[in-house]
Amino acid sequence: MGRTGTILLKGKGSCMDFQKTRIILQQLPLVAVDCYPPEKMTVIKELTAELQNNIQDVKVFYWSLGSKKLELLTVKDDDLLLSNVKTFNCPPQAEPIAFFLNWLSEQVDGIFIVSGIIPYISTSEKERNHRVVASIEELYHKFKPGDIRVVLMGSSIALHEDLIRLVPIINVDLPNQKQISLLIEQYLKMFAAKAKEEERKFQIKLSSDNKQALFRSALGLTLEEIKDFLFLYISELSEANKVIKISEDIIPSILEFKTRILKQTGIDLYEGDAIPVGGMPLLKAWLDQRRILFSDEAKKYQLPQPKGILLAGPPGTGKSLVAKNIRATLNIPLLRIDIAGMLGSLVGESEQNVIRALKTTEAIAPCILWFDEVEKALNQNDTSGVSQRIMGLILTFMQEQKDGVFIVATCNNIDRLPAEFKRKGRFDEIFFVDLPNLSDRAEILRIHLKRFGCEIDESLLNDIALATKGFNGAEIETLASESALRAFYCDRPCGYYYRDWE
Repeated sequence: MGRTGTILLKGKGSCMDFQKTRIILQQLPLVAVDCYPPEKMTVIKELTAELQNNIQDVKVFYWSLGSKKLELLTVKDDDLLLSNVKTFNCPPQAEPIAFFLNWLSEQVDGIFIVSGIIPYISTSEKERNHRVVASIEELYHKFKPGDIRVVLMGSSIALHEDLIRLVPIINVDLPNQKQISLLIEQYLKMFAAKAKEEERKFQIKLSSDNKQALFRSALGLTLEEIKDFLFLYISELSEANKVIKISEDIIPSILEFKTRILKQTGIDLYEGDAIPVGGMPLLKAWLDQRRILFSDEAKKYQLPQPKGILLAGPPGTGKSLVAKNIRATLNIPLLRIDIAGMLGSLVGESEQNVIRALKTTEAIAPCILWFDEVEKALNQNDTSGVSQRIMGLILTFMQEQKDGVFIVATCNNIDRLPAEFKRKGRFDEIFFVDLPNLSDRAEILRIHLKRFGCEIDESLLNDIALATKGFNGAEIETLASESALRAFYCDRPCGYYYRDWE
């Protein structure tokens, strides 16, 4: 079952407000469209259709830095048709952006969709070209009273300060669960019809709960990425089986697909069971009480959902382990964002990486958002201002988001965090994760020995717990691991620990 032909979807194939964009273009000469790269051509097709259907005799053109060609756009039978404008010729020796903008300034009508210019008019000092910024500013003033309109296409748009007030930005959002369900249902029908043409059996063995789990698992992907996954998955089934059966096995497959894509954007999606946490009874009890607030029953009563917690304490005491276990307690996805790893070398790059990650998180909600070792990224001694801007983005997100994002922030030294980050109201609670006490050490040791298939006398367990005073959880885990290896090396039955273990 190859990827041939197109499918006509009910409604739009992307998540953009095309009517709003059309209205802006009827009043203002410039607009920027911030969309995810996989959606670019779909957005261009649908925007072209919107303009041609609602503006009489309009001509829509497309120019990209990649092709350096000017093309006339038309949409027919849901296909985007591009035809070269032969009167536009960029000389080989000419600088393409400067040539195009100069040529554009001499036109009198038309709507021009432009791709590839955004980096040259952004906040990034490395890529920014002041001549291009000045040219775009001049086009705004020249085209405002005229009939030429320009749509600047890009992703993670951060415009230069001279253009911020001149160019409104329209964001193409990630799809919600309803839009995803519509897409997947229609594509499964298309695959079934295609299989019937090829005289192959096509079975959909998904319960209602399976379908809802599938739709939720696709949150955070663009519609185009979901289409790509479906074609790849069906193709693999077609190659391996005579009967194509869509079962609950598709859910872990799409999660694996999504995990790989999110990883490339600096987001780790944690799945599977975590090692149980030893000790911390107050934290466990607090989480258990809040779990019900994420239920559908709580939503009926409009009960406020928890905002999150801040975990502070020395390294190795189990803060990261707690974050992973919260996923099982609340039964919602866990996303880990390493802010320090998102810090880019270009001006504005770090902030855009964080904005993109936060937007993805909102699309996947309800979920847990884990900021690991947050104090390393929010460095108060940073003279460049990047940390302060990232702090502002995170604080705004924590203040305004209402989509069920439970934030877990971990830090080794709470004194290094800005006061506004840890003040009352940002988090529901702040927990200090200290070195384990005697009973906690015994529980931690028991958990890790069980992981390695080992047994131990309770009296010996208590002796070891007494002897490990001052150990953190990571050190106790290492002790259990080394002991299990030694037992295995000595070929002791079931890895049983005797008192001569020294």
